[in-house]
Amino acid sequence: MKKHLLVLTIFGLFLTAGAAVGYAQQMPVAKFKLTQYMFRDKMAYPIDKMEVTLNVSADGRIGGKAGCNVYGADFSIVDGKLKVSAPISTMMFCDELTNGFERKFLDVIQNADTFSLKDKKLTITSTKRHTYLVFEPVVEEAKKEHAH
Repeated sequence: MKKHLLVLTIFGLFLTAGAAVGYAQQMPVAKFKLTQYMFRDKMAYPIDKMEVTLNVSADGRIGGKAGCNVYGADFSIVDGKLKVSAPISTMMFCDELTNGFERKFLDVIQNADTFSLKDKKLTITSTKRHTYLVFEPVVEEAKKEHAH
């Protein structure tokens, strides 16, 4: 009887420990590439010529390339709202256009409050600023070769 009680207690601890992580796992754990965006300045940036990625990990971290520099931040989902810490990034010199894009991209990431997943596309939105980022999953080359 004591053995069963101990097993149930340990099992219960695992369940409650996973509950806090569950919120972070609502965001799909994957690597994404930016395909669309909306910034307030309506400027057209050549994102097809830049490497802009978002990697979501199960431990509540996001990161990737912002065009020229690498960035990272923590995220959580509290009461259904996305919360992202102030991103940190490398400080490599980039051209003025890419620098402008990166500032706006990281601003949307930091001020994001919602996300949605539809047709494998991840949309991160800052509703207060009326800005968004749309990402599609990255298909790794090794996976493409096995698909044939």
